[in-house]
Amino acid sequence: MPHTNRETRIDETDAKAGSNEGVVRWVLLFSLGLAIVAMTVIWVTGALTQDKVESQGTATGRIAAEAEQRDAPATPSSTVAPAAD
Repeated sequence: MPHTNRETRIDETDAKAGSNEGVVRWVLLFSLGLAIVAMTVIWVTGALTQDKVESQGTATGRIAAEAEQRDAPATPSSTVAPAAD
């Protein structure tokens, strides 16, 4: 069997089978930026809508906040006036 010593030489453009524009890099950077902005909006709106009990980070703090909430006096708007007969 004859052994031929042929080398295949391909230039860079043919080896990559396309152009070198870097579009994928911009798509990834843009989507990463959108993901960071979306997660920040979700985090901030969630933090702004918490009440006193939800804002406690530990179980002991939550129990204490729930006890304070139960023991708090009723506000005038939540009391019901007696019905006039």
